Amino acid sequence: MAIRLGWDDLLIQNLQPEECAQWLHHWSGWVTGPVRPLFMSKFGDWFLRHPNGATSELSVIEGTVCWVASTPEEFDTFVNSRDWQEEHLLSLLVFALHERNIIPSSGECYGFAPHPVFSGKIDLEHVVVLKIAVWQAICAQTFGTPKGQAGS
Repeated sequence: MAIRLGWDDLLIQNLQPEECAQWLHHWSGWVTGPVRPLFMSKFGDWFLRHPNGATSELSVIEGTVCWVASTPEEFDTFVNSRDWQEEHLLSLLVFALHERNIIPSSGECYGFAPHPVFSGKIDLEHVVVLKIAVWQAICAQTFGTPKGQAGS
């Protein structure tokens, strides 16, 4: 039987505001100003909408925050592109994990042990399923406070 991935396989959607606040608190030095979480990738990367309509990605894998779209319409176009999904949602890796029947449940996401910053690569053999809160804490501790920000 062929595997076909849908949005529920690639995204963590319908995020609860109180959970988002807890998880994003780990990234308080990284994410500043008002944002509205749109969704997370299955690897815990955040996609955040800003008041001006722009969207940024907080990558918990790379330890970066970058703009990915200037408008909601531009973001919708990108999200529906296979190349964008492969780069930002790691859709090919998710597909390989589904083939191995490694699928996170509600409240869980994929993570890595060790984190790719230590292994130097994203490796299918290092993927583990973790609680979202645990993965967010691990990643935030891995990267610490962004350069130029005061430590706590």
